[in-house]
Parts: sequence; structure tokens; C-alpha cells
Amino acid sequence: MITLTQLGYLTAVERFGNFHQAAKSCFVTQPTLSMQIKKLEDDLGIVIFDRSTQPVSPTPIGRLILDQSRLVLSQAAKIEEIVNLTKDELSGELRLAVIPTMSPYLVPLFLNELQNQCPQLQLSVEEARTTEIIEGLNRNKYDVGLLATPLGESSLVEHFIFNEAFYVYAAKGSDIAVSAEVDDTSLKDEHLLLLTEGHCLREQTLRVCRGRRSRATNTGGLSFSSGSLETLCRLVERGQGYTVIPELAVSGQARRQGVVVPFKEPVPTREVSLVVHRSFARQKLLTKLLAVISSSLPSSVTKDPRRQRTVPLA
Repeated sequence: MITLTQLGYLTAVERFGNFHQAAKSCFVTQPTLSMQIKKLEDDLGIVIFDRSTQPVSPTPIGRLILDQSRLVLSQAAKIEEIVNLTKDELSGELRLAVIPTMSPYLVPLFLNELQNQCPQLQLSVEEARTTEIIEGLNRNKYDVGLLATPLGESSLVEHFIFNEAFYVYAAKGSDIAVSAEVDDTSLKDEHLLLLTEGHCLREQTLRVCRGRRSRATNTGGLSFSSGSLETLCRLVERGQGYTVIPELAVSGQARRQGVVVPFKEPVPTREVSLVVHRSFARQKLLTKLLAVISSSLPSSVTKDPRRQRTVPLA
């Protein structure tokens, strides 16, 4: 009979690519872990791991077994979540993933209040890109994602929080800086500073500044290979060009030396949502998290949506 313990051992070996490290993470000896995995392979009549490789890698059938193992372990963990729901408890672990262009500006706004209202909650926050968060939610690495939407993922459920306006950030004395408002059609490609590939804000910036074209071509401008929006802002302040920043980043750093210029209406925005896997069972906690974040936002994000246009992710 297959046990949850055996499935846990399988996923640990996949994660570490090493039986010794996997055993340590499961708090058992390596012989114990190896014996249980070998017993499972014998019972099923298959080989799950190719032990001749370093790191250890799953066989083709092993990958299928591991995919199903993660799903089974995830569903088994829901049992405890359901019990906590019936006890009306806002406790236990919550693994929150946030995209890097949102985390430094949004998380500090609500973190203290969430801890005050849910003192028994064991919260861990990790920065990750959109694709990593989607994969993490599907693989039960994360419980909740805080990111730009819509994602178009049938396995995930999106809970809208707010629309965040985009602004142009330019150096003092530049042509853009002296403008009261910016028309996105007048922005020049060669002066645009971008985040590296893989950041959703990069794709949205390209759509805003290049007639909403999705293809991220470079016509000679500087594309700085960094995941840090603040690094781009420092380059702007040195006269290297301009970039696009989200609304919360405008007030998120007190020492800005550049000029923030709004777009003409309809203002381009990004939709911000909490995202969970469709099997997520902790609805009371999700409701609390949504309420705390919403109440922590500055009033400026509650603009009339008729004056805005949401910029797609891709």
C-alpha cells in the first residue's frame, strides 16, 4: 500500500536531487528513506529515480508519479485546513509570494496590521516572478500569490483588490519632466529603461510606451539586466533615460530625485489581485487578508475606473 510518507520521501528526493539531503529534510536516516522508496518501486514494478546521475533525476514514469504525488500531498494537507476552518482559527502557516515590483511598496503597508489581527498566523513572504508564483501555487509551494492579473490560468482563482496607475519617471530637466502629463504615443523607445526579461512589469511597460505592442523588441535603448525597479530609478536620476513605475512606488521611496509625471487619461493601470489555487480551503483567512490589504491602501488607488485602462500582462 502506498503511504503519504513514501510520497513525501519522493518529493524530497526530487527537490534536493540527493538521498542524503532528502533524508535530513524528512528527519529520518538515509537507509530508512532509501528503503521506503525502493519498496515503493518494487511494489509498483517501476524505477522512479535514475540513481546513476548526479544529481539524482526522475525517470520518465517517475516524473508522472511525482506530479501525482504532489497533488495527493496537497489534497491531504487540505484536511487540516478544513479542520482549522471549523475551529474558526486564523492560525497556522501562510506562504505568500509577491512579485518584486510590488513587494517593497505594498507589503509594508499591510504587514503589521495583518500580524496584529492574526497573531497566531505564521506568515512567510517570498519575492518571485509571475511564472514562478503560478508554478508555486500549482505545486503547493505557495498558498497565496499577490501579483498583477488577469493570468488566464484555469487552475487558479483571482480575487481583485485594486487597480494601480502607472507613471513615467524621468530625470529633472528632461523633456518629459517639464510636461504636466504624458501621452504614451510621444514616448521614445531609445530612452526607455526596462527590467530584465521575465518581469510582467517589463511587458506592461512595453505595451504602454510602444503603442501597446506585446513584442519586447529593443531599438537601441538601454535594457538593464536587473530585477530591481529601484536600480532603474537610480539610472533615470543619472540622466540615462526614463522608465515606468507603478503608483505605490511613487510614494514608496522618500528620497526620489527624479520627476514623476502622470499619463493622460485614460490612465494605464495594472490590476492587482490575490491569487490562490482553486483547491484553497482557508476562505476565512483569505477574506481577512483581502480586507487588511484593502484597508491599508492609500486613497489614491480608488480612482474612477472609467478614467483608466488596464494594461494586459502579455
